[in-house]
Amino acid sequence: MSQEVTKIKKRIGSVSGALKVTSAMKLVSTVKLKKWKNKMMSNRDYANELAEATNAVLSCAKNAKTPFNVANTNTDKNLYIVVSSTLGLCGSYNNNIFKLADVTLKEKDDAIILGNKGIAHYENGEFTKIEGFEEYTSIENSSLINSLISLITSEYINGKYHEIHLIYSEYKNSLVFIPKDFKILPLAEVETEMIGVPPILEPDEESLVQEIVPIYIKTIVYSKLLESEVCEQAARCNAMENATNNAKDLLEQLKIEFNKARQSAITQEITEIVSAANAV
Repeated sequence: MSQEVTKIKKRIGSVSGALKVTSAMKLVSTVKLKKWKNKMMSNRDYANELAEATNAVLSCAKNAKTPFNVANTNTDKNLYIVVSSTLGLCGSYNNNIFKLADVTLKEKDDAIILGNKGIAHYENGEFTKIEGFEEYTSIENSSLINSLISLITSEYINGKYHEIHLIYSEYKNSLVFIPKDFKILPLAEVETEMIGVPPILEPDEESLVQEIVPIYIKTIVYSKLLESEVCEQAARCNAMENATNNAKDLLEQLKIEFNKARQSAITQEITEIVSAANAV
């Protein structure tokens, strides 16, 4: 019986250690979630305003030509950018991304995998992986993101891909984030209804379109990556909260078992002492 008490006591120590770790990770994830969520909300306002301005310019500048809103018909190969996490312990965040990517990517397509979890998952993928982005860890890799944007714009202009997509997690709230397949290029045609006199485009339609479209592409890619960052931190925060609650419940159950085992051991010792005294 004493062995049972010792065994339960060791397990209580192990669970207590795990509880401290999950509690600390929950606090860290909560701070990071708040930080990135504030950045996402600030960036969302800017991105929405820029999207409206870009749609208005493209709707008014019918005669201006840009390669980004014309589909490449010479190829049927697509490029997919799959955003996963570099660190683990974030629940089903990566699995949901992989489920969408697995049914979306075809053997003929190319893919850029962001995050170590995605690289490991698609180590033996049937599609062609574009190298050079293995060091991506978070939205703070600004130089890598700039290289990514330069790559997709230049490759699309050169006619290498029919479409370029981004598979990321869309943030609904701190508990709900949905994997999405967002088409970056070609730009979606949006008809903006003009009320009254159409705006005056300065210096001219062609110059304005050539200036605003690259800024829009860079902004929309950055905003989607930022949204994925928020979803990752929210998923990790939820996972650590669930792990902490489970550890607390298990700890309470083990304490009850420990008290029962200790009481049984005391009762057995008393019984043995009484039996020995009666025998004498």
